[in-house]
Amino acid sequence: MPQTADQALSATKTDDLPQTVVQRLMHLERCLFWRGELQRADLIDTFGINPIQAAKDFRVYMERYPNNMEYNKSRRRYLPLPGFAPKLIEPKTLDEFADISSPLVPVASWPLPSRRATPQVLQTMVTAVRERQKIEVQYQSMTGEKPTWRWLSPHAFASDGERWHVRAYCHTRGEFRDFVLGRILTTRHVKASDVDGSDDQDWATMVDVLVTPNPNLAPEKRQAIALEYDLPSKDMEATLRLRQSMLFYVKAKFDPEGSDVPAAHQLTVEQTR
Repeated sequence: MPQTADQALSATKTDDLPQTVVQRLMHLERCLFWRGELQRADLIDTFGINPIQAAKDFRVYMERYPNNMEYNKSRRRYLPLPGFAPKLIEPKTLDEFADISSPLVPVASWPLPSRRATPQVLQTMVTAVRERQKIEVQYQSMTGEKPTWRWLSPHAFASDGERWHVRAYCHTRGEFRDFVLGRILTTRHVKASDVDGSDDQDWATMVDVLVTPNPNLAPEKRQAIALEYDLPSKDMEATLRLRQSMLFYVKAKFDPEGSDVPAAHQLTVEQTR
């Protein structure tokens, strides 16, 4: 994606600075954007720097972006100027601000059960991928009543945005499959593997997927969904390039089966190549 004029200017104004300083200036800007104020303590506490360094950071920012921030003596705070516009960050999602507390901008999230592997399983599986090992795991599948032992030759990891899978050759089934890391209960024997991950065609094959708002929805709703997912306003379509093995999860997330209600299918997902 080509840089905008502002992005190019920002890069020019920071390319002579150490990356650690740039990271602190970006945090400074996040605080201005989200809280509408900040103090030197915001940099001191977040990055563990001393007050002298924090003062230098504020001076650098004000020298390079003089129309963005000023110090308010009565409030003893740095405040954004009326024409404040982020130069180092590009706000698009609340995710990057949610951890910055603000009494004026309440944020809440609903708790979800954790999906994670045990440290022992995670370390063992990462080592198996790195060292090309075959490993015996106890796995609880959704089709079997009890956990079973099986030999896997893992070669990659993948996330569907909600949980992590390990891509592996299953010596029990004789094929490459996805295994949810959190369902690997424990591991035991390890051997050298002669399985080549490049033979996993579903992993190696890249496909193009056309994503567009469900045509069965009203035009106004389709336009709202296009805006939500940052789809071009003209044709409201986007082409995603992903691994063949991940196509199932994209369809399950955005275009689930089992419901004829258009609102339940906000996006349609169609493989084009």
